[in-house]
Amino acid sequence: MILRILRALVFATGLVAAFLYAPNHILVPAVQVKTSEQTVSAKDLKVTCSGPVYLGGGTSGTSISSFKRNGRSVISQSYSGISGSTLVSGHGDKTRGFGVRQTSTDHFKAAASITVLDSSGSLTQGSQLLSANQIQYMNSKSMRGLLGAPCIRSRSEFWLVGGSASVGREALLVLTNPTRVDATVDLEIFTENGISHSAGLSGISVRAGRSAVLPLASFVFRSESLTVHVLSHGGSITALIQQKAVRGLSAAGADYIAPAGEAVLQSVFPGILVRGSADSEKLSSANDNYSDVQQLLRVFVPGTKDAKVTFEVNGSNDKTFGTVLSVTAPAGKVSDFKVSGLADGDYVGFLKSNVPVLSGFRLVRSKISAASYTDFAWLNPAESFSSTRYISVPAAGISKLSLVNPGKVPVQVLLTSGSLTFKHLVTAGAEVVVLAPAGQAIGINPSGGSIQSNLIVDIDGRIAAIPVLDEKNIGGKVEVSVF
Repeated sequence: MILRILRALVFATGLVAAFLYAPNHILVPAVQVKTSEQTVSAKDLKVTCSGPVYLGGGTSGTSISSFKRNGRSVISQSYSGISGSTLVSGHGDKTRGFGVRQTSTDHFKAAASITVLDSSGSLTQGSQLLSANQIQYMNSKSMRGLLGAPCIRSRSEFWLVGGSASVGREALLVLTNPTRVDATVDLEIFTENGISHSAGLSGISVRAGRSAVLPLASFVFRSESLTVHVLSHGGSITALIQQKAVRGLSAAGADYIAPAGEAVLQSVFPGILVRGSADSEKLSSANDNYSDVQQLLRVFVPGTKDAKVTFEVNGSNDKTFGTVLSVTAPAGKVSDFKVSGLADGDYVGFLKSNVPVLSGFRLVRSKISAASYTDFAWLNPAESFSSTRYISVPAAGISKLSLVNPGKVPVQVLLTSGSLTFKHLVTAGAEVVVLAPAGQAIGINPSGGSIQSNLIVDIDGRIAAIPVLDEKNIGGKVEVSVF
């Protein structure tokens, strides 16, 4: 008992000493942080074109892991020429805007970026300010076909739907870093068997101002159906797939596969312009090397639930009869569905799914003659827009613009090219296909609703698809804390 009392006295004495001899503390009120709202201008609009095709063999021509550029890509660009802005071409030449739209064609032996400088930081960005795309016609032993792609902003994430790494098919993933910061890229590759677990899919280096080329067969050998997810860390990049076909010993067909949008429940495919359907049917049924010379729908389901998909293909007039597919696409896999029975004509495809999916459409063309050929183009679902967009039309070949109205009321579309204007009424659920003036820019202005559009380019029967995009950087307001 006495021991407990002594312990209590010692403890109490310690508390009193700590209170009496502790150093003095001054209580300071919390700092009041002032915040202010600041307007941040969008950075200058810059789009990057991936440049000429890559061919295997390297400098020696025999390497199976080395690729080099071949030929020149032809870039078509349209610049608003608005006063207060300056266009910097891929060669570094500067053109000051003086209030007149300028459309031009240029040639490049490497990747190139085109920039509009805006000293005021107040210009409205998008395709009205700058639109550009590239094509390249190849007719060599190792590659034959027309390749086309949009020139796009660099970003940190892309989905690419299309391509094949099966026997006789080459799919190259082309990554371009137009920034001054090195990028590290991670990939997810999905096939008909699900996700690939191959080594080497992460930590891929793309140096600043350089391009990297990756043969997808090294990750998914002999896979028929591909969908690629690209994630970049550090510098932002652009990405596309360069696809070619070799049938027997002859190259026959090539294209670029451009980035797709997000997984959605509904998609629209303008520009399914079928030509040479009878010849394609003869080739595909007579020779296994031509088994992929067929119109095809590709679907990737990124979730965990299977997708029930309906794909309706409608002709642009009462003389073209379409078709309907009702299919199930398994979750986590890439599925291909042949779209048979389409005779020559102009069509549009409408896809509906019960769960969000990514999709693409392979358009093929063939000709059996003394100068036989086959070629293909991969179409992405088109973006919907209700305000004016511009697209630059390549100077070579024949280009046709497909306008589709997926809504329930008619949409009046005003097309502007130079000093000329044309009006087209696109009825609900219908497609209108118009001849696009070569080497000119077309302004597409819908009124009363939204439309979706693709440009199909034809050079000697070889085809490429150019989407109607609206690349822009976004400014905004931010809260700044001042201490």
